[in-house]
Amino acid sequence: MLATALGVVFLAFGLAGIRYAPAIVEAQRREGMTPFDDAELEASDRVTVTRGTGAVAVLVGLALLAYGLGVV
Repeated sequence: MLATALGVVFLAFGLAGIRYAPAIVEAQRREGMTPFDDAELEASDRVTVTRGTGAVAVLVGLALLAYGLGVV
């Protein structure tokens, strides 16, 4: 049951991260939360990394769902 719930949470946050990556990157820039100077990385690179992180979260969520439902 716990694996299923965690799978749903990871899946939801991963999909949100993929969908809202540009808004997340813009909010980080606006609030000064970027770890590097803006001159070092392009915004499109930051969006790509954020979407990649979301994709990893989706994969982890799917694996946890499969485990929780007894598929694996």
